[in-house]
Amino acid sequence: MWVQTHDFTSEQLERFEVLQRQVYATLQEVADTLEPGVTEQAVAQRIHRDLRKRGARTYFHVPVALFGERSAYPGEFGAFEALPTTRVLHEQDAVILDAAPVFDGFTIDCSYAVPRAGADGAVFAAADALLSRCRALILERAEQRANMRAVAREVDALIVAAGFENCHKKHIGNVLAHRITRSAAGWLGSRRVWGLSPLPVGYFLVNSLRSRRERAELTPNWNHTRQSDCAMQPGLWAVEPHVARGVTGVKFEEMLVVTHERAYYLDDDLPHHRRWSGSKA
Repeated sequence: MWVQTHDFTSEQLERFEVLQRQVYATLQEVADTLEPGVTEQAVAQRIHRDLRKRGARTYFHVPVALFGERSAYPGEFGAFEALPTTRVLHEQDAVILDAAPVFDGFTIDCSYAVPRAGADGAVFAAADALLSRCRALILERAEQRANMRAVAREVDALIVAAGFENCHKKHIGNVLAHRITRSAAGWLGSRRVWGLSPLPVGYFLVNSLRSRRERAELTPNWNHTRQSDCAMQPGLWAVEPHVARGVTGVKFEEMLVVTHERAYYLDDDLPHHRRWSGSKA
């Protein structure tokens, strides 16, 4: 097959786990260099350079840095407004870093909300606690093989009840989560189109349309719409709840494994997990 979306071997899952940790390490290393005055574009370029050193040659989406109010997707925030801008970092700004590199066909997609001195720590802490609850709820419902649309709506309700805004409804595809793929090797698998890998991107474009017109089970997008009105589908899902209050947006993004027998997160020792447990993030 050109694009694999489920039935990953244990060796493939181990490779996904290693790569996910490497991408998170890159985002943390870049976060440690942040200083007021730097632009989103400059930080995104740092992420790109560091991921290239680790072996990434193409992307599912280009690296993103969101500063201050942009981390909260304010107003009618368009899907492509997340692309990095010349917005300058200020001392009090929240920060979200996001990257989706492809390593030899393995797509990885991670987001890191940066806890920063000077930013609104009380809002960040409340958002972080809410995200921990979202993560647990998503796993519980995945284990129960719940309806994907219903799960997304239940997460939405949890966010609103906690006094936060749901930002992932403004993501491309309105996604609470999306499929993670492994692309076949070969000529097409190594091509780049505007820096993007055509196989996973093409898979998403085609199956987003098919799931709306034919069967929801084909969906690469897990959201609150009828596109996801189906039972939990096996595969690897990049779970990315994104919440905000005021000018502070917070999110994480990590891989959830769903098989015909069980559901579990690929890794339980990522930066946000250590932050939630009180360990050093």
